[in-house]
Amino acid sequence: MVIGQKQGEAILGESIMVWLTSLTHALLVIAVWGAYRIGKRSRDQHEATLEGGGEVAKQVVQDLECVAEQVRRSLLQHHASIVQFKERINAISAEGKPGALDELSQEAEEILQPTMHLASQIAHAYDDIRQQTTQLSNPDQMRTDPLTGLSSRRSMEDIMKMLFAMKCRYNTRFSISLIDIDSFQRINAEHGHARGDQLLRSFAELLEDAVRETDVVVRFGGEEFVVIMPETDLCGAGIFAQRFRETSNAKLSLPTSIGTAEANDDDTIQLLVSRADSALYSAKASDGNCVYQHTGRHIEAVAAHPGGVAAAMSDDPQRLEVERHPPILA
Repeated sequence: MVIGQKQGEAILGESIMVWLTSLTHALLVIAVWGAYRIGKRSRDQHEATLEGGGEVAKQVVQDLECVAEQVRRSLLQHHASIVQFKERINAISAEGKPGALDELSQEAEEILQPTMHLASQIAHAYDDIRQQTTQLSNPDQMRTDPLTGLSSRRSMEDIMKMLFAMKCRYNTRFSISLIDIDSFQRINAEHGHARGDQLLRSFAELLEDAVRETDVVVRFGGEEFVVIMPETDLCGAGIFAQRFRETSNAKLSLPTSIGTAEANDDDTIQLLVSRADSALYSAKASDGNCVYQHTGRHIEAVAAHPGGVAAAMSDDPQRLEVERHPPILA
């Protein structure tokens, strides 16, 4: 029995290492390709655009370089985790203690979670590279996402700058919801990217239909979307998020994880988006298909209203009143 257990541990360890090594090589190839695209094609197009006086192209290239740096840092962390795991396999095999197989499986699962997160990061980076290089050749499209027709991240920054200026001058308020389609990478893997793109367009249409005329829907990257909600507090953002989560489940059979945050007086665009992203990560860590909010001090789950979303709307007169009388943004 002991020999059989040791053999099982060795086989499991070798299988996991082969899988992780193969995945690491694939991720490295994608990252290198992305860095090549950033370093060569984007700079070539950047220089051509600058001849026409395109300062925007310079900013796009800087954004792409930031994406590449983030991917490089993630890959370094991932490689370190694999090295530690390999050392742990050797140590457990040498000890030959009872229960080592279960312990090894648990550690493998802990390593696979950040691995899948890294794969998602690289997928988003690829999407950004494809979108930004396309925009370099046609600067007029920079404010619109070419796949969904929604506002782009560049447009989002301009809108949020305006909202922060209004908040500073007139003490207005606004919130954002960061929405991620759960298990979207699996949809692409099983049904192909063409089907994935079709779902993204359908999802974007559903999201646009769900918001007010004064709200702005942005494709943030990959399967992530942002809804900017003027004159809406954190409670109102949570109500909208729960309502849309239910709608997406019912009409498209697409579960979503959503993180919300409200702009504070001392905020920047980066800080506000970062808080919403932290709330979104908490939602994903809770098996998805739920809503979390960042209060400015801590992250908490947004409970679905016992009477349903319609009842929740009647309990929030501010959000209801704003929907009847949208503010005029000049």
